[in-house]
Amino acid sequence: MKVKAQGPVRARRRRLFEAASGGVLALALATSPAVAAGSRVFHANIPAQGVREALLDLAVQARVSMGGDIALCRGAAPRLTGALDLEAALTRILAGSDCRYTLRRDGAVIIRHEERRAPRAAPRTAQAADRNQTPVVSENTRLSDVIVTASRSPETPQTSPSALTSVSGEQILRSGAAGAFDLSALVAGMTVTNLGSGRNKILLRGMSDGAFTGQTQSTVGLYLNRTPLTYSAPDPDLKLVDVDRVEVLRGPQGVLYGTGPIGGVLRIVPEAPDPTREVLRISGAYSDTQGGGSNSDLSFVANVPILNGEGALRVVGYRETSGGYIDDESLNLRRVNSGERHGGRATLVLQLSPEWKMSLGAVQQKIDSEDTHYVYRLAGGHRRANLVREPHSNAFGLVQARVEGRGEWGRIEATTARIDHDFVSRYDASPGLGLFGSTAKIGALDDRRMIDLAITDLSYASPRDRRLRWLAGLFVSRVSTRNEADISALWPFRDRIYDERRADRQSETALFGQAAFDLTEDISLIAGGRYYSFDYETVSRVTHGVDERPFEGRGRDSGFSPRLAVDWRVTEAWRGYGSISQGHRAGGFNTAGPIGVLFSDQRVSPARRYEGDSLWNYEVGAKGTFHDGRVQARLTLFHADWRNLQSDQFLPSGLSYAANIGDGANTGVEVEANWRPVDSLEIRANALLARPRIVRKDEVAFTAKGDIGLPGVSAMSANINASWRRPLTDQLTLVADGWAAYVGPSRLTFERGRHRMGDYLNARLAMGLEGAFWRAEAFVNNPLNTMANTFAFGDPFRLPEALTTTPLQPRTIGLRFSVNPFGS
Repeated sequence: MKVKAQGPVRARRRRLFEAASGGVLALALATSPAVAAGSRVFHANIPAQGVREALLDLAVQARVSMGGDIALCRGAAPRLTGALDLEAALTRILAGSDCRYTLRRDGAVIIRHEERRAPRAAPRTAQAADRNQTPVVSENTRLSDVIVTASRSPETPQTSPSALTSVSGEQILRSGAAGAFDLSALVAGMTVTNLGSGRNKILLRGMSDGAFTGQTQSTVGLYLNRTPLTYSAPDPDLKLVDVDRVEVLRGPQGVLYGTGPIGGVLRIVPEAPDPTREVLRISGAYSDTQGGGSNSDLSFVANVPILNGEGALRVVGYRETSGGYIDDESLNLRRVNSGERHGGRATLVLQLSPEWKMSLGAVQQKIDSEDTHYVYRLAGGHRRANLVREPHSNAFGLVQARVEGRGEWGRIEATTARIDHDFVSRYDASPGLGLFGSTAKIGALDDRRMIDLAITDLSYASPRDRRLRWLAGLFVSRVSTRNEADISALWPFRDRIYDERRADRQSETALFGQAAFDLTEDISLIAGGRYYSFDYETVSRVTHGVDERPFEGRGRDSGFSPRLAVDWRVTEAWRGYGSISQGHRAGGFNTAGPIGVLFSDQRVSPARRYEGDSLWNYEVGAKGTFHDGRVQARLTLFHADWRNLQSDQFLPSGLSYAANIGDGANTGVEVEANWRPVDSLEIRANALLARPRIVRKDEVAFTAKGDIGLPGVSAMSANINASWRRPLTDQLTLVADGWAAYVGPSRLTFERGRHRMGDYLNARLAMGLEGAFWRAEAFVNNPLNTMANTFAFGDPFRLPEALTTTPLQPRTIGLRFSVNPFGS
């Protein structure tokens, strides 16, 4: 059976999006002004402010990484607007600041502070002259940082008073990461369940409410710029093409990101349209999987300046296919888990005035998986024996508008967006048909969700070169979710056994604010809070045979999420911080289950209503740069108290429900280190050690036995990645990249014993050549051909058997090539 999640309206929207994007791109290509290839020009709107703040604005607007002594640069920078050469802009900003800049070969900007010293007397002897000489360290060996804006203000991961990681677009490209599952090999403490593209759940720092996705709100907020992508849905797995950076904030982010992200935030920042240059980049890859099929990946990026450089259009398109590697012996089918992902993105930016700009954007993506990715332990190899295929389809669409203004008066940002997210999955329900009173031998569960999310986000931030800096904002969201769950008999007769039609509506209105005050030149106090009001409503009708069970319910949660932090620059090389923050999630209603389910809040039946939960996080951190900027280190100690923890679980019938299972806690340490020993080599490593656990169990609502820990996450994980570059000529560079990631042991459910998974090493190696206008590489994924159990879940009807495992994709070898005729 081919499952389709896209109806006629969605299909018309997709065709309209594709036609409009193609037409506008063709028109723009025909009318755009020519821009010199290779020119380092960007469109600036940098207000008059302190040199440090101006440098951070420049890095964001010019899309360059920056490192060195930024915090030591003093003085005031002039206002810069319009199309500017990067070096000219740096010269004007740094004039009189006792700082100078160096442009590295890879485009990074390194800032060096030079103290003014009195003239030194001439040495009397040659030996004295030798002693007075200072060793010169190449600026090319100093590390640079990607400037981030997750806190709504430009900063670097080294100076942010929070547990923040940024992965640059270049790192993503070199690592071969295409989605969140690949990204987890680059980020400390990031876990992604391996159920399949478009089905996965993301967890951060070991804060897990369970490995399953149901009605509860996601603990990790997923964002595209300022737009949230999900509420309770799995990760839509937008392909990481033409991405400027991915920012990962760990810990509750209730002040700036609202209810839900009590574990953290993952924010994707795409490359912005560039009014100063034309870009055309075409990429392709082909690979073969050992014991499986072939895979392909095609993409293009086009950027066109319009309106004489006062605007730009950027369009991205892609299509990838996976040949599959799992065989189903019962159905006599090979490579059943093949799939395809295709989509695109279009963004138009218009410069309304020197201080104001507007952007309009659209995203469309479709994922079709022919089957799930799990196998049976007893079958051996990449084999299983299902009675029904389990396809999945995931259609995601987004349109958004954004207005941004900045000047000496501060910064205003306003975003409004609409998201349509439809996904449908089929599961082999044959083992559970008897629980619904059916005598059929083969059956299936078809679960479809249609989500309509609308948001508006408005904020104002004061000028940043003041002793007191603050921001305030308003957030409004409306979510409508329709759920259709059907269990049908397929053989020896066809019959509708069970179905539920459920509609949920959630609305949130919030006021938020945050302020930072410099107590001294080196110590700052940060305080913020968010008041929210969250309304939810559920209407459901369950039909089981000839019986029906209707339900209607409404509820409201409101509260205040605070944050308090101290940022201390201990020395020029080291700084420390401490923070306390809180996050919340709203409650909801359980409605699924056979007619006999009583919703009595007893051991054999879930409660009709599950309550909201909250998490307090306490952390201290230290961040340092030493060995003349060649080494960066970040260390964070944290403890989290999780009250009234919500978790999605399954009834014996295989249908899902949510429960407040008790109180949880997590204590741990995160370590990140970056090292650039020589100009040609950069090494990044990180690790997480944690103790996620249940400290109080609700004996009525939850029946897990034994020593209970948080499921789906390991107590230990670590990864390392390296990138090496060696110029062969002025136009040719030899490149090599690789990473290795270890995921410690964990379990699928709260109980110890069965459903064990994890405890494996994954890796990737790549080597190639880069020219001025092209790049080519050969790569191997999973070079050790590890067949590890990454996720011990098959479908909800086989959960009690504990016989399913989800292996890594077997060793895959391939070639990738990209060409950029404009060389930018």
